Amino acid sequence: MQNSRGNRGWLPSTLAFKDPDPELYRLSPAIAEDDYISKPRLHSGFDLSLDIPADDPDYLAGNIMLVPNQWPDWLPGFRGDVMAYYDAVMALGNRLFRAFAVALDLSENFFVDRAKKPTSQLRLLHYPPNDLPMDQKHLGISAHSDFECFTILNQRSAGLQVMNSADEWVEAPPLEGTFIVNIGDLMEGWTNGRFKATQHRVVNTGLERYSLPMFFAVDYDTVVEPLPQFVTAERPAGYSRIVAGEHLAGFSIQDTKHLRKRVMNGELKINFPIHAESPFKRKAVNEFKG
Repeated sequence: MQNSRGNRGWLPSTLAFKDPDPELYRLSPAIAEDDYISKPRLHSGFDLSLDIPADDPDYLAGNIMLVPNQWPDWLPGFRGDVMAYYDAVMALGNRLFRAFAVALDLSENFFVDRAKKPTSQLRLLHYPPNDLPMDQKHLGISAHSDFECFTILNQRSAGLQVMNSADEWVEAPPLEGTFIVNIGDLMEGWTNGRFKATQHRVVNTGLERYSLPMFFAVDYDTVVEPLPQFVTAERPAGYSRIVAGEHLAGFSIQDTKHLRKRVMNGELKINFPIHAESPFKRKAVNEFKG
């Protein structure tokens, strides 16, 4: 990923650095052993999105959310198989976009018309087996809501917890033949909180886990703010104006070391905030459920 002008490519788990492997340092020298000591990352991931060409005007203009994917040339068929899955889930997501629109009494294409060149991302996640404890300090992925409109998650084993309407952590186990769909930040903002962004996390079971979240976004410059039909005297607008791509980019920089370095050294100039914490975050009443 450090070779990307955005956040496309492979990010290794820091579990490997309990017993550092020189080959892993060669593959990802941006990761230091200190990363494991301070905050272990219990998953590795491969991030991708639209297959942007190198001459794409948004990429050439410096948009960090619309950048080429990085594909391993030593895995025959990998790119074709992954993009076939990406395209199939994108088609499903567009059907869900239409369903959301109808449910919210909007025109059926309200969201689809705002997703012509979306910054939707797919992550291929692997949680290696480990002998670390199941506690608050050793989460597979810490608590958060997704930054986009909604997420379609394909998961193969236990570990996912979601926060219910009573702000309690509950298990969300895999069910054969199903996806999990989580609401994202932008849908909460558009509906003035009628749909709440799903707070979720992955606890460390110590067992191997695979999951494939697909994050459904809209076009980068789409403005998101409470729609008039969700704003009343009894329920005034409770959300600020958001530019969809900037919201996502602010979190991407915060979570990606090489992008933070580019901002710090002046190579990457931005006109939006880097997010330290999500304004959509909620705290559970049962903070750890092991």
